[in-house]
Amino acid sequence: MQLGKMYLVKEFFWFLFPTKKVAGVAMREWPGADGAVSLLRATYNAKRLSEYYWCDVFVVEPNTCVVLLEVDERCYKLLDSNGNIGWTYCCDDFSRYFKIVKE
Repeated sequence: MQLGKMYLVKEFFWFLFPTKKVAGVAMREWPGADGAVSLLRATYNAKRLSEYYWCDVFVVEPNTCVVLLEVDERCYKLLDSNGNIGWTYCCDDFSRYFKIVKE
């Protein structure tokens, strides 16, 4: 993992939460809301999470680029290609789902 570098999302849909606390809590309380099935399902889950936590939750799709801004244990602050900044939670190895883009 390298801060400031661009990564390609290899698989799954990822949620960007406004804070790392919300990211960690949301993924523990809503383990089935991982958005891995389809964009429609991920968008629906992001809307539900946004309403539940009273915040904006964004979806990052597979095959899109993100910039890694910060890391705190299993929480990763990302900037997506749409200009959204937020925290996502990855309980597994980051490099399993995100591939660094060669410049």
